[in-house]
Formats: sequence, C-alpha cells, structure tokens
Amino acid sequence: MTRLVLGLLLFLPLQAMAEVSVRADPPRGYGWWLGDRMTQRIIVSHPADLSIERSSLPRPRSAEYWLDLVSVRTRDLSDGTEIILEWQNFYSALEPSLREVPGATIRMSDGTEVTLPGFGFVTAPIRPILAPSTPDQLQPDPGFPLVDPQFNRAGLAVSACLFLVALVELARNQAWWPFHARPARPLTRAARQIAAQRKGTSAGLRELLHRGLDRAFGEVLIGPDLDRFLAARPEFAPARVQLAEFFQASDDAFFGSGTRQDDPNSIIALARKLSAIERGRR
Repeated sequence: MTRLVLGLLLFLPLQAMAEVSVRADPPRGYGWWLGDRMTQRIIVSHPADLSIERSSLPRPRSAEYWLDLVSVRTRDLSDGTEIILEWQNFYSALEPSLREVPGATIRMSDGTEVTLPGFGFVTAPIRPILAPSTPDQLQPDPGFPLVDPQFNRAGLAVSACLFLVALVELARNQAWWPFHARPARPLTRAARQIAAQRKGTSAGLRELLHRGLDRAFGEVLIGPDLDRFLAARPEFAPARVQLAEFFQASDDAFFGSGTRQDDPNSIIALARKLSAIERGRR
C-alpha cells in the first residue's frame, strides 16, 4: 500500500510537467549586423488553470557586453501564453561569427520551472576590413583647367618694380637711409640732432639750429640777414615770425642781460617746422 501511494505521488508531478510544453520560433540564424534587432517568439502551452508568474520572466537588461534584451512582451493564447523577446546585437564583427543568446528559466503558478531556450545567430561585419583594395576601386581624377601663370608673373614683376620705385622716392623725400646725409637738407639733419638731444640745454639746442641755418644759407646767418635768407629761400617764408623770434632770443642771450629763459620746446618745434618745409611738406 505504501508503495502504491508513493507511486501515485511521483506520477502526479510528472503528469503535470508533461502538460506544459515549450515551442520556440527563433529568428533566422544568419545575416545579422551591428545594431540589428532580433525577435524571438516562444509559445508555452499549459492548462487553463496554470499561468506564468510574471515576476519570473526575464527583464530587459544587458545580457552580454555585446547583447541587450530590449523588451519582453506576453500574449495570452487559448492553449497557453506567447512570450516575445526582442534582442539587439552590438557585436562589431571583423569576420562572420557565431554568437549564442542564452536561455532563461521561468516558473508556473504551481511552482513548476520551465526553461526558455536560447538560440544562435551569425553576425557579419558591415564591410570586410581585410578585403584588399584594387586600383579599379579608385574614382577617376576630376578634370581641371590649366591656368597660364605668365600673365600673373608679369603683373607681379611690374608691381614689385613700382613698389621699389615708390619706396626709393619716399626714402629720398623723407631723407631716410641712405639719403639722410645729403648736404642739401641741413635743417633736417639739425632737427634730428635736436630731437636726439631734446633734454639738453636751450643754449645747446639753439646752437644746433644756428649751424643748420648757416649751412642752409651758405654762410653765417644772423638776425639782420633774415630778409636776405628768405628772399633766397622763399619756401621758409611761412616760418618768418618764428625765425625772427628765434634770432631775437639769440641776440638777447648773447648781447643782452642774459636773464631771459628760452623755452626748449619752441626751439624743437621750430626745427621740426623748418625740416618739414625743407622736405617739401607744409
């Protein structure tokens, strides 16, 4: 009797397990690339008084470093439950490679465990990186017009010559090197010397300007000879008043009481004005 009872107890779970079956419809086994999504359908057939525990279903997750379970959906059928698993492939293949998607175990409402099968698929590289390159893969060179540079070279040469001529004329007009030592511009030389010694005494600056005026006149120039100087060099007529004041201040310093103090700035300003007139600027 005891054996009979034990036999019945062992037979009942086996009969319940036989009533639950799994039928899988995996995606195709080849032709998958990086980023593709694969849909796996599994039908779990079971009696109407049984159901799948929702908490035992696999959750969307990263199953492997190259594989994600994106979504899990279920649909009730007349004879069971349909489970739809959507996977996404992130394996960057260098050559066709067989990958294995793992299975999972779920529980029924009576505590029975059911295994959901996995599947395998072949993933391939988007482009075979080891494929050899051949010359016929190169695009033809685009057509381009030939430009004759002769005209541009001639224009560049003419422009360079004009620039050099203008630079030489500017240097000569401004008494730059190597034209700064010309004897025809003694007042310009005197103005440079005064600018270099602008912190000197009024007597020293006045002496430098006197020597410049002497060389411009061709002889020693004193106050009474100012009209004769301006008649010979009329371009300096605009500075008549400043020149007269300059010679009057010199006479006061040399022949007067010596109490008058000259302003060095007035001597510097007069030297600059005479230099500008001498160089052709007003």
